[in-house]
Amino acid sequence: MEEKLELLLADGVVDEVIGRLKSGKEADIWLVRHGGQVIAAKIYRDRQTRSFKNNAAYREGRVVGNSRTQRAIDKGSRFGQAAAEEAWKSAEADALYKLHDRGVRTPTPVMFYEGVLLMELVVDAEGNPAHRLIDTSLTAEEANAHYRDLRGQMVRMLEADLIHGDLSPYNVLMGAAGPTIIDFPQIISAAQNNRAEPFFLRDFENLRRHFASFDKSLHQRHHDAREIWRAYVRRELTPDFEPPERPSAPPPHTHHERRDQHPAHGQRRDQPGQPHPRQAQQPQGQRPEQRGRPEQANRGDGRPDQGNRGGRPDQGNRGGQPNQGNRGGQPSQGNRGGQPNQGNRGGRPDQRRGQDSRGQRGGQGQRGPQVQT
Repeated sequence: MEEKLELLLADGVVDEVIGRLKSGKEADIWLVRHGGQVIAAKIYRDRQTRSFKNNAAYREGRVVGNSRTQRAIDKGSRFGQAAAEEAWKSAEADALYKLHDRGVRTPTPVMFYEGVLLMELVVDAEGNPAHRLIDTSLTAEEANAHYRDLRGQMVRMLEADLIHGDLSPYNVLMGAAGPTIIDFPQIISAAQNNRAEPFFLRDFENLRRHFASFDKSLHQRHHDAREIWRAYVRRELTPDFEPPERPSAPPPHTHHERRDQHPAHGQRRDQPGQPHPRQAQQPQGQRPEQRGRPEQANRGDGRPDQGNRGGRPDQGNRGGQPNQGNRGGQPSQGNRGGQPNQGNRGGRPDQRRGQDSRGQRGGQGQRGPQVQT
């Protein structure tokens, strides 16, 4: 038997030790008889023997009443470490008293005596110790109802400036009065801890995702946690606060539906089967007109009709490129920028005969259309 249980018996705090109920990573739960009723006695493990040791992030913002003790805890002295350990053990009892007064469904605290927490035993409808949420099978309707119930419990906790810090389906008992939250050693001060928001969001999402595995509609409630936290930060959170409803997202399309809905090339989405008005029907084998570059005709400065872009003649099909002649010589390219007929670009004939080609370059020597010889 535990040494502390013997102390409880010796001091007359309990009348009988019935047996161990469960063993956890932080404490052991024993069934004891107190005042004619069976209650739970929670005996915390020492820091050297418990598996959960790194609790510095959870203790941030906790302040003990004695300033001397608080300074020792901050310095990390031997006395300070012992005081921090006792404060960690008593934090759950303090939280239970506060949350019970705020109407949060938790085990009713009886007393905290010599490091042992005595509290109400949570039972099911048959009077047996209640099962954990993680071990309970639910219908979609039950999951939705329990989600809304626990969401309200978490709102009341946050309204009391407290966050569980380690909430999950393992820390909820399915009692006869409804889902009951247990295990508060990691209780966090929402107003004093710098990491309060991520702790709250993690706690909330742990429960929502669990219930969503039974009720798929709860996947749409992923915004609830942030809405609650936003109301808390704005000082608008009340015990009966409920996150606003949002329209459900449309069901995701299958691969075949997406492929069927994708318009064909050149078709508008609002007129299935109709070609885009900018794309004229072209005979097979011909290149469509350049988009946004209509035929320029005469520009008004005496330059001849350039036809296609840059004064280049009709090139036909790019693949076959008819009417281009020999690219090396490029004959009959039209009048490019007012220049005389160049013939073979390699030798450039006709540029030194008849008239000065330099004077004709760029259409400077003659404003009207030039006659090619």
